[in-house]
Amino acid sequence: MPITDITKTVEEQVLVALAIAQEAVVDGVHRVAEAVDPVLPDVPRPFANEAAELLDGAFTFAEKLLQNGHQFVGRLIDATDTAPDIKPAPKTAATTAKAAAK
Repeated sequence: MPITDITKTVEEQVLVALAIAQEAVVDGVHRVAEAVDPVLPDVPRPFANEAAELLDGAFTFAEKLLQNGHQFVGRLIDATDTAPDIKPAPKTAATTAKAAAK
């Protein structure tokens, strides 16, 4: 099995396990919030309105960092490629017919 297939399989398993764990945490927090609400219905939450905005900003920044890193590593890989640029010959009617005959 190629390493890329192994990597994809492990990545998928990690994401599934993470989703299961996250769902359990969200469910637990929701149950605690429901249990506490009758006792503490009007607890002030001064930053609740800004929480979503702060969250979105943090993840937008993280996405930009990942994109920047991805581009950087791609450029590093390109920089190490010292093979001459050899472009494949353009397809002709003869090569297309030969491939179709196979």
